[in-house]
Amino acid sequence: MSERSILSMVNIQSINGCLIVPVNSEVYDDYISHLQKSILQKLKSTHAKEVLIDVAAVKFLDSFTFEMLKETAEMISMLGAEVVFVGFQPGVASALIDLDVNFDDLLTAVTIEDGFEILTYQKTISTADDDTTDGFYD
Repeated sequence: MSERSILSMVNIQSINGCLIVPVNSEVYDDYISHLQKSILQKLKSTHAKEVLIDVAAVKFLDSFTFEMLKETAEMISMLGAEVVFVGFQPGVASALIDLDVNFDDLLTAVTIEDGFEILTYQKTISTADDDTTDGFYD
């Protein structure tokens, strides 16, 4: 599959400073690599501070591909944005647990609405932490 056709499958939307990233149902290495690049480029161009990665369409996810998605989340965090994965199918979640993949430091939600609530909560906590420092570092 050509790079152009892969990129045409990446449809990242920006809503109120939050990137919504739907992941295609056919997940393979080239697609994830291009998705990763697209997210980072869109993040840079929009200066978004929140990202929802919607994996609801994904019916199968191996540990390698999941690790690539997890690395993408780490890159997003390094650029100063919060990220939440939404919509894991029960079979995908079960398989990842069976494969003993590490979910530490990942935020997940069942629906996009739940994901927005988590991001709002994270923002509230972050703002409260900023208010209590009075400009000094511990």
